[in-house]
Amino acid sequence: MKVKDTSRKKVLGPALGAGLAALCSLMLWKAPLGQAWINASYDYSFLFGTRGVTNNVSFIMMDNEAYDHFHQTRGVVWDRSLHTQLLNKLADDDCALVVMDCFFSKPRDHAQDEALANAMRRHRHIVLMAEQSQVTDPTLVGMQPLLPAEPFLTAAGANWGVAWLDPDQDSIVRRHWPFPSPGPYPSLSESAARLQGVRLSESPHERWLRYYARDGAWTRMSYRFALTQRTNFFHNQIVFVGTQPQSSILDGEPDEFCTPYTRWTGEATGGAEIMLTCFLNLVNNDWLRRAGPWQEALILVFTGALIGGGLCRMRPPSAIACASLVAVTVMLAAVSCSYLSNYWFPWLVIAGGQVPCALACALVIQKASRKSELLVPVQPIHAAAEVMEALPDIPGYELLPSPFGQGAYGSVWLARNASHQWRAVKLI
Repeated sequence: MKVKDTSRKKVLGPALGAGLAALCSLMLWKAPLGQAWINASYDYSFLFGTRGVTNNVSFIMMDNEAYDHFHQTRGVVWDRSLHTQLLNKLADDDCALVVMDCFFSKPRDHAQDEALANAMRRHRHIVLMAEQSQVTDPTLVGMQPLLPAEPFLTAAGANWGVAWLDPDQDSIVRRHWPFPSPGPYPSLSESAARLQGVRLSESPHERWLRYYARDGAWTRMSYRFALTQRTNFFHNQIVFVGTQPQSSILDGEPDEFCTPYTRWTGEATGGAEIMLTCFLNLVNNDWLRRAGPWQEALILVFTGALIGGGLCRMRPPSAIACASLVAVTVMLAAVSCSYLSNYWFPWLVIAGGQVPCALACALVIQKASRKSELLVPVQPIHAAAEVMEALPDIPGYELLPSPFGQGAYGSVWLARNASHQWRAVKLI
C-alpha cells in the first residue's frame, strides 16, 4: 500500500508542477498584466548586443547648434533658403538619396520656393515628408495624409511618405508604422526604401523595429557643419534631414520619442532617427518578427511541462540552482536568436514568470511530501500483524506489539507490569 502511494506522489507532484507552470505562463502571455513582461523582453534584447550596418548613411540634424548659428526659432518654419543651400550642396556631391523629414506645408515666398524646387529637381532621388491628420467628420473613420505643397511635390517626382510613429502606452516605439504593413498610405521609410530598389511585399507583415545602437548606426552631423563640408563629402551617400529635439530629457516635445534604450538611459530621441532606423530595417531586410500565436503558445506549454515537471523531481537546493540556470539560459538563447536571426521571443514570460512559478510549486510539493513521510508508520500493517501474532508470553508483563531494539543476541521490548510501571525486557 505504501509503495503505491509513494509512486502516485512521484507522478502527481511533477504533473501538478508542470500544469501550473504552463498555465502561469499562458495567463501572463495573454493577460494585460503580462504586456509589460513582453515589452521588457523586446527592450532588454538590445541591452546585450546589436547588429551593425554597412550602409553609408548620414543624418543632418536641425539641432540646437544649428538653430543658434542660423538664428532660427523652434516652432517656426525653418528658413527655406537654408534648405536650398543644403540641397544644392548635396546635389553637387551627387548624393544617392535625400530624405527630407521636414514638412513643406504651403507656399511662402515665391522666389525662395522656386529656388528650393529647382534644388530638389537636381537630385537623382529625393523623398518629401507628408503629415497625417485625423479625420474629424463623425461619419468617416480613418486617417488621411497631408501632402507637401506645390511646387515641391512635383519637383520631388511625387515621392512622398507619411512620417508617423505609433508608440506603445509606455511611449516606446517598437513597431514599424503602419502595423501590419503595407497600409493605405506609404510611410516615409517605405518610400525611401523603394527608391533604393527594395521590393516590399504587398502581403501584410507585422514588422518590429530592430534598433542598431543607442546613438544609431549612421554619421550624425549638425546642419551648421553640413554646409561647409569639402566637395564630394556626401558622394553616393544616403542623407536624412530632420529636426533634433531641443533636449534629450522627456519633457513632452512634439517630435520626441522613447526607444528601448530609454529604459536605462532615461534619454529620448527624435522621430527622424527612428524613421531612419525603419528605413535601414527595410533596406537590409532585418526588421524583427514574432512567431505566430499558436507557435508561441506551444513553446510556453512545452517549456512549462519540462521546467515544472523537472524541478518538482529535485531536492530544494538542486531545484533552486537549476531554476537559476534555466532562467539565464532562456535569456541568452532568446537574445542570441534575435541577434542571429530576425525573430524575437517574449523570453521574460519564461525566465521571469514560468521559472519562478515552477520553482515555488517544486518547493511546496517537496515540503508537503516530507510532512507526509513523517506521518507514515515505520512498520507496514501486515508486518505489525505478524509481530502481534508472535508476541512472547511473559507472566506478569504486558508487552507492546513490537520490539524497539534488536541485535544479534536478542530483542528488547517495552512492557508494563502489574503495577502499571514501564520496564524494558530483553529476550535472549
